[in-house]
Amino acid sequence: MKLFYTIIFSFVVLNVFAQETVERSRKLTPGVTERYRVLKSDYSVLNGQYAAYLKKTLIAAGLYDHNQKKATWTFFDKKGKLTQRYNYDRDSLIYEAAPDSNQRIMYIVDDSLNNDPRFTRPIRVGGSYYGFLNYVNLVRLPKDYWSISNDMASVTMELLISPYGRLAEFKVRIKPARPVPYQEDALLNLNIKLLSDEDKVFVPATLNNERVAVRMVIPCRFTGADRLEML
Repeated sequence: MKLFYTIIFSFVVLNVFAQETVERSRKLTPGVTERYRVLKSDYSVLNGQYAAYLKKTLIAAGLYDHNQKKATWTFFDKKGKLTQRYNYDRDSLIYEAAPDSNQRIMYIVDDSLNNDPRFTRPIRVGGSYYGFLNYVNLVRLPKDYWSISNDMASVTMELLISPYGRLAEFKVRIKPARPVPYQEDALLNLNIKLLSDEDKVFVPATLNNERVAVRMVIPCRFTGADRLEML
């Protein structure tokens, strides 16, 4: 009898939860769609399962509890390969895949005083793809650059990460494919105050077991008139 009431109680709780939330979807970027649950009484409050897809490929999955990420989230690259697991309850990185040989992110540090530097890269919660989508969303190219194609120039996002694992600077560099003598690269400064505090946090980089500032260079491509996407 006790087991019977336990089963009935669990069924009621699940049923009430389902009635209190509804499923929604939205575009995070032109290519990425989020699917999530919100409170039926307030669509601004995420509560329940969350997933993000690049077309049909799952790139993020986890759980929200009243707009707070809970438990373990799992992140994947553009091809659906597991890249990271992070537990938000414990604020702990559970798993981080080794950099893929095809990954083109560069890490620049001052190691001129070290003969045999041992470097660990900064880690963005969300992995090397999903974790940077809000950075991509922040970029809106001025109209002067709308006519530039990927054949005419290369474009990168450059992030300066402090020794404490905080985003200190965010720039977009546009480099002509055929440089003209004495012509400098176009450098656009982005306002990092427009990012959430969560988006500015990294696991710090280290050099010879000491925390160190590092500049990340992330290759992108032009898409649409004023937007970028990561390669």
